[in-house]
Amino acid sequence: MASEIEDALETSSPATSTPAHASDPGTGQVADRTGAAGTAVTAADDRLRLVPRRTRMVPISTFEVPGTIRPIPQPDGWTDVLTGADGPRFWDRIVLSEQARASRYHRPVTVAYAEIVGLDRLAGQWGWDVAERALAACARRLGREIRSSDHIARLEQARFGILLTETSEIAAINFVERARASCERELKAVGTDVVIGFGWASPPAKGDLSDAVDLALTRLAAELAVDPLA
Repeated sequence: MASEIEDALETSSPATSTPAHASDPGTGQVADRTGAAGTAVTAADDRLRLVPRRTRMVPISTFEVPGTIRPIPQPDGWTDVLTGADGPRFWDRIVLSEQARASRYHRPVTVAYAEIVGLDRLAGQWGWDVAERALAACARRLGREIRSSDHIARLEQARFGILLTETSEIAAINFVERARASCERELKAVGTDVVIGFGWASPPAKGDLSDAVDLALTRLAAELAVDPLA
């Protein structure tokens, strides 16, 4: 009688009837679906894992910063997105319009150019984001110094064009000095190796606004040729 009870307990015991691999819920389910054991269960288990069995941890200090970072984009179109100033296409249109008006009514007009020198050095030291903020800050400063009838546009990476209507070349000196001082204060806040240069001119006798543009660019190039940081 005792032997019969022992046989019954051995056949009905949950501990002995449960497979050894059922203690792992993940492998138990795979084994039930595949009906295979051993290597088949291990392969299916590996496919279902979200984290690899062996993960090599890389210290953060070993990551390298890219050596080249995007440059400041060139202005394009009617409006410059970076600074909020007008763009090259608007500048071309307004210069032609003002040339016709000044020639017809013989009114004074002055064209000026401002260019920031040292943005590459600033970007190399602090990154292009800082250089872009310096560029945008100068655009705001220039915009505050002009009147509602004047115009400012970003023409190149670091160059602005300013059209001063009803302003002679002599009277434009006041604007240039105010704008230069205002922009230099802004630039000194971000770096000592960044300056701004100006060139301006009015149409010469028996000339038009296109002659003033050429003369203003020549004067700008002459000022930039004398490196103030040397």
